[in-house]
This record gives sequence, structure tokens and C-alpha cells, in this order.
Amino acid sequence: HILGQSWGTMLTTEYMLRKKPEGVRSPVLSGPYLSTPKWVTDQQILISQLPKDVQDTIRKYEANGDYSSSSYQEAMIIFYGRHLCRLNPWPDCLNRTMEKMGAEVYGYMWGPSEFTMTGSLMTVDLTEHLDEITVPVLFTCGEYDEATPATTKYYQSKLPGSEIHIFEGASHSHHLENMNEYNQLVRDFLKKTEKK
Repeated sequence: HILGQSWGTMLTTEYMLRKKPEGVRSPVLSGPYLSTPKWVTDQQILISQLPKDVQDTIRKYEANGDYSSSSYQEAMIIFYGRHLCRLNPWPDCLNRTMEKMGAEVYGYMWGPSEFTMTGSLMTVDLTEHLDEITVPVLFTCGEYDEATPATTKYYQSKLPGSEIHIFEGASHSHHLENMNEYNQLVRDFLKKTEKK
């Protein structure tokens, strides 16, 4: 079994599609990022749902390329508080992850910010190949996830027989926000696939 979260879902899916590994019983794709165009579109929709002043700040600094501005960073924190992790304060494990994220690699592969895509992943879209995965798949996302429920449902529709669970009130970090429910869901799914 392989569990991928966020970009880890793309790594998991690429592995399944390219290597077609024997012995993998199921992937769990949490907060799936499987298409850059869909991800970028969804982020713009989420920005448009923020308070007007926050939207304006994000758009202003995105337009002039000043990603280090304190005003821009404050607006990003508001976005992250809604869509990346809704816990306050953030759990230590998430803080440690953010501190050691590897900004140089992130910039090369993605771009200068969450919303400005200029990196090597710019055109990646695995959507039309999802039906090549023939083992059971579980998709999860949060109600307020950056990997939106609508897009996650779209991915699921490409894989007949796959399952989906949307965590109410949760975000991209639904595995941290709803840890017990998430662990039980995954545990039950793995047990079910083991019986097949």
C-alpha cells in the first residue's frame, strides 16, 4: 500500500503509471495534486473567496513579483489558515515541514509562490491516465482543501470503483485536523483491499 499526500499523490500516481509495480495493493491519494492546470485554477477560485482586501494584496504582489513583501506574506498566512491547515496553532510536525521545505527545489519545480506557477511542473497533468491504475484507490480531501472537493471528485470519476472521503470543516491537512477519523478511514480501506 502506498499513501501519498499533496505532491506525494503525484509521485505515487507517477510510480503506478510508469512502473506498473506488482505487489502494490492500493494507493491512498490525500489532498491530491494530479494536474497543475486544475490546481492553479482552483487556487484562483479560492483566492476569489477571500476578503476583498486580502485578494487585492495577493493579486497586487503577484503582479509585481514581490513575493517577500510582509503584506504579501500576511495575506498568504490568511489563505493558509483557511486552506492549508485550519488548526491554530499549527501542529509541530507541520511547522517542522514548512521550516525544512526546500525553497530552492520548490521554486525550481513549482515557482515563487503557491499561486504563481513557473516551474518544471507547469504542464503536468496525469488526469487522462488515471484509468490505467487497476487496483483500489482511496481519495481524501478536506471541505476547504487546496485540492478542492470538486477536483478530487473529478479525479475519482476517472477511476471506476475508486472511493472518496471529504472531511467536513477540514483543509489540505485533514490528516492532521481529523487524525483519528483519517487513520480509521485508511485502516478500514486497507483491510478491505487486503480481503480482495
